[in-house]
Amino acid sequence: MSESYAVVSEESPNSEDVNVVRQGLGRFNRETGGIANFKELTLFVKDTAGQTVGGLLGYSLGTWLHIETLWLDESIRRRGYGTRLLQRAEEEAVARGCCVVDLTTFDFQAPRFYEKKGYMAFGELTEVGAEHSVYFFRKYLGKR
Repeated sequence: MSESYAVVSEESPNSEDVNVVRQGLGRFNRETGGIANFKELTLFVKDTAGQTVGGLLGYSLGTWLHIETLWLDESIRRRGYGTRLLQRAEEEAVARGCCVVDLTTFDFQAPRFYEKKGYMAFGELTEVGAEHSVYFFRKYLGKR
């Protein structure tokens, strides 16, 4: 039997193809794992002109919040906005029924910041970009 499929790499995939994969996994998670409440989380920091100067992107699924990205423009760093974004994300996570949050950060980004906010490292991937490490963090919300 000959195979009629090919693995292809696309630098600029169309959104329909990306959604087929995401929705396929979502369907599998619901049907097989009983995990059904996927919801995006998007928080932004905007200046007075309405321009985005930072934000936090992630999603909740089941009782888990995954933070994909937290970024602040250099001009507003170390002014409490990162803390506010994390607090708001954690509040939203609790409101959604989540009990754990996870995220990753490079060694040159903000591992100490997350530790100060109660996140615990549970893994490290070394030799990323030759000399860097990626840290995996989690924080349990509420009582355990």
